[in-house]
Amino acid sequence: MLPERRQGWTQEARVAGHKVYLRTGEYPDGTLGEVFIDIAKEGATLKGVLGCFAIAVSKGLQYGVPLEEFVDTFTFQTFEPRGMVEGHENIKMSNSIIDYVFRALGLEYLNRTDIVQVPPKKVKKAALTEDVQVVQKTEPVTPVQKTEPVTPVQKTEVEQSTQAVANSVDTVQEVLGDMMGDAPACDDCGHITVRNGSCYKCLNCGNSLGCS
Repeated sequence: MLPERRQGWTQEARVAGHKVYLRTGEYPDGTLGEVFIDIAKEGATLKGVLGCFAIAVSKGLQYGVPLEEFVDTFTFQTFEPRGMVEGHENIKMSNSIIDYVFRALGLEYLNRTDIVQVPPKKVKKAALTEDVQVVQKTEPVTPVQKTEPVTPVQKTEVEQSTQAVANSVDTVQEVLGDMMGDAPACDDCGHITVRNGSCYKCLNCGNSLGCS
């Protein structure tokens, strides 16, 4: 039931030069509950017919007839006066006063942008909007492999192994240094030879030279 004091709006426009006032009454949730249509400087008959028509539409809305039914039925109804519309930013032409009224109601309460000549840039508050779920892409997280802590015993073993390798390398270099002496280069591959008895032996290709 409509409250005693209710919200609504009034739209003043001209249809083919005839001034038309469209007024609405709304339920507390903002849905349309009643319509008033008034025109200026016209005969009593047309004003009376439009007033009775608005009452019939209002009764239908209050008894559960969907506004969509009225909009689909009465838009594009053609009779005089019809033509250019002034005073409405979205409706520029109408086929009749009734056509103009339901174009305006359909846009305001149903967001019917298909029945107006200039669709609004912003969506009406009463329009039904679809929920859009935005899925944010995230980069896959690479699991961090845990490393076991090095114990003092393991650290000591590593240090001992490193020192042993270094000592063995030094020993080999000392031995080769004693063996090489003034050894000549191999005449086959050019590698430095080492002393082998009274001869010189190439450790690269195995060639022997300088034997007497």
